[in-house]
Formats: sequence, C-alpha cells, structure tokens
Amino acid sequence: MTISTRSAEPSDYHWLLDLHHTVYRELIIREFGYWDDDEELGLFLKSWETKNIEVVLKHDKPVGMFIMLRQDDYLWLDEIQIEPQYQNLGIGTEIIVQLILKARKLGLPLRLRVLHANQDAVRLYQRLGFRQISSVEHHDVLELF
Repeated sequence: MTISTRSAEPSDYHWLLDLHHTVYRELIIREFGYWDDDEELGLFLKSWETKNIEVVLKHDKPVGMFIMLRQDDYLWLDEIQIEPQYQNLGIGTEIIVQLILKARKLGLPLRLRVLHANQDAVRLYQRLGFRQISSVEHHDVLELF
C-alpha cells in the first residue's frame, strides 16, 4: 500500500474540519445522544492548535490524519481519523502499526482512548494487541507495550 504522511499545513484546515465532522458525527450522536456544532468546533480547534497533526496520504491524496503526542513515559495517540470511503482498507491499521513500532523503538507503551460507541475501532485495537487499562463514562483507555 502506498501510504505516506506529512505535517498539516494551514491549507488543510477546512479539509481537516470536514473530516472531523464526517468521522465523528454519527459516533458522537450514538455515544452522547446529540451533536453540537460549537462544541465540536471547539474540540477540533484544540486538536488543530497542538500543531502535531500528521496528514495521511494515499498516492499523495489526503485520506486521513493522526495526532501523536509524546508524554514522559508513553506515546499518546490522541486522534486518528480516516475518510469513510478509505476505511476498512488497512490504512488505519498500517498507521497504527507504524506507531507501535515507533513506541517499541523508544521502549514506551502506546496509549489511546476510544469512545464506547466506536466498537469497530475497539475491535481493531484489540486485534493489534491493545488492552484496556481504564474506563471512564464515555471512553476506554487502551495500551500496548
């Protein structure tokens, strides 16, 4: 598979905002029972301001994004989003496997959180070896070491 990544650029803003809304709208409604445009814009802006967004490219076309944050004793996969038409093609798996290898090279666990409503993602993470280390009202925190 021809996948690469690059740092997000200012010109990616509107595409990334649309991706966020497209990927999350149904999940958020399923988990919380509603969608609030202002709240979701705030969450998107918080991610945008990290300046750690990597755009996932397939044949040089943007198809997704992820945010990886380095913590003192682990790597945190803060976000991963793949355009719906590119889901279930192995792109997300390939990105996560690359991040697992990076974490192992650093000798650190890789952690993430996933909405309870996102069972497709939960199954993917479990298949890759992640295990739940905590749970809160709407999310599970998973880890792979």
